[in-house]
Amino acid sequence: MENLFLKLRSRTTDPFARIKNYLKFRIERLLLLGVHFHLLFIASLVGLVAVGGGLMVQETEAPFDDYETAIWWAFLRLTDPGYLGDDEGIPRRVISTVVTVLGYVLFMGSLIAIMTQWLNQTIRNFERGLTPIVRRNHILILGWTNRTSEIVSELMRAEGRVRRFLQLLGAHGLHVVILSEDVSLERTTELRRALGSLWNPKKITFRSGIPLRIEHLERVDFKNASAIILPGADFAYGSADESDMRIIKTLMSISNQGEKRDAKETLPLLVTEIFDSDKVDMAKRAYRGILEILASDVFITRCMAQNVRHPGLSHVFHEILSHGVGNEIYIHTSKQFTGSRFGDLSGAYPKAILLGVVRPQGESFCPLLNPPEDLILESEDRLVFLAENHRDCEPLRNYQIERVSRKFQEVPYVKEKGKRRVLILGWNHKAVELLKEFDRQIDEQFEVSVLSLVPLAEREAEIEQKGIDLRRVAVTHREGETTSLSNLREMEPDRYDNVVILGSDRVETQEESDARTIVVHLVLRNVLDEGTHKPEILVDLLDSDNVAMFEDYDSEVLITPLIASHVLAQVALRREINVVYEELFTVGGAEIFFRRVLDYGIAGQNVNFGELQEMSACRGEIALGIRFQNSGVVLNPTRDEPYILSESDDLIVLVRED
Repeated sequence: MENLFLKLRSRTTDPFARIKNYLKFRIERLLLLGVHFHLLFIASLVGLVAVGGGLMVQETEAPFDDYETAIWWAFLRLTDPGYLGDDEGIPRRVISTVVTVLGYVLFMGSLIAIMTQWLNQTIRNFERGLTPIVRRNHILILGWTNRTSEIVSELMRAEGRVRRFLQLLGAHGLHVVILSEDVSLERTTELRRALGSLWNPKKITFRSGIPLRIEHLERVDFKNASAIILPGADFAYGSADESDMRIIKTLMSISNQGEKRDAKETLPLLVTEIFDSDKVDMAKRAYRGILEILASDVFITRCMAQNVRHPGLSHVFHEILSHGVGNEIYIHTSKQFTGSRFGDLSGAYPKAILLGVVRPQGESFCPLLNPPEDLILESEDRLVFLAENHRDCEPLRNYQIERVSRKFQEVPYVKEKGKRRVLILGWNHKAVELLKEFDRQIDEQFEVSVLSLVPLAEREAEIEQKGIDLRRVAVTHREGETTSLSNLREMEPDRYDNVVILGSDRVETQEESDARTIVVHLVLRNVLDEGTHKPEILVDLLDSDNVAMFEDYDSEVLITPLIASHVLAQVALRREINVVYEELFTVGGAEIFFRRVLDYGIAGQNVNFGELQEMSACRGEIALGIRFQNSGVVLNPTRDEPYILSESDDLIVLVRED
């Protein structure tokens, strides 16, 4: 009975407090509706004060003729204090003063506060990139990862490629739109610092959002983009597998939105990156438009595997896969040579090296690099070059085709090592693909030792999933800390032919990963200084700013995000180049090798590069340049410049293994 009485009392106690709280709650809900309701609320208060002041002044000894005039009098005092001196009589002056003071608080103070808050909020919304854009033929990058700034940099540097790409679409200039979850001054500053002198705010637009949401995709006008680049992320989404799943979901989101469009319209070209090659077919089925996929783990580990077999190739890869650094791959259409033999065009391009042909094949392309010299060019063929710029890929004017007849020679080259011992320090999502690339080398066997903190069972499960033949690639695992001096001593790294240091993907940022890689490299160097044999060292690095840490050593560095960014940017501008890169870095097709000068029998002789090209052509190879033992790599040198090559120098050639 007592509890019932307390409940009833609690419901009826202080009813005014409940009314007050109810009013405060309703006002709160009203004000949360936005700035328009803020103004409506203040206007209501101003109206109440004006009406109250008018009614009060009508009760004084000197009332107005009617209530409307009295209310208007109060409203004028409320909005303009200049009327205050016109009033006579103490009651009217008191009322006028009170109304005027309320006017300062309500009419002026509140109005200024509301407008200032609204203006600040509007500016913040603009800074956050919430306003939809209206553009055509822009290049859209979906997501901010450790690839994005490098992709933008490549697009800015590739001025000629971009101009030709946009001319085909009828556009006038490059404009890059970036959809990022976090749009802030810090993000803009980060990109500006990465671009340096290439920074141009008129060509770059940030918008806030995630590519999984249709309204965010519409915010960046994805339907009218000339190309969409969807980069992967080593760290942004937690793991390589999560990055792949996020990309596939994004492809499905864009495709589903594309189904609602006019049937005559098509989805833009989309270039994306998938880490796990087993998910490539899944990604192709998810997108209904033209899709180019970079299987980055496979691509990068192919570079690594070739560099393990041919130490020094990282310098060649760096030049070919970096815009503005020496030579790179160009694709050029030359219909004037339709019906001609491939081997007869060697003299038409004195400043570029003709590598082969890209031939349309349905909706895709077929690369024919280092083809037979009697290959007949078709009208839709594109020629592939290694050159410093696109202008060098133009043939000589009035070039007269003459049939070239070469006498091919069989040369007994020195074969690769029958068995190679490799030490891998670390374990990340590229490790299994690297072992798989070793498995593809049919002429060699590999003995691989792995030192990592990743549990043995997890590593073995990944290897089994990829179906690696452990009879050809014998793998020995050891659990341990790669930064530990004692652990590295126990591995005896001087007994190996090659050491590969893989960056860690189990930390939160690429800065942390590179810091760990640098420490591993220093500890390894200390251990190797205690022995006599120095193996070839290859480092998997993530940030180009850290390359300077390795300049005092003979170690080779592959900046893997930089490689992926370059390929993504270039494929977006010329999609045929994707199959060229795949062919160049695939075992069994056209590969870049080093050939000893001794194999050519020209050590100590005075020869020019034009003569070296002809010698290589007679062996079924294409000479790309020279690697000097003391001065590094020279690609596509001047044809008539003489060289005296030593026995320790090498020719860089394009070889078709099959």
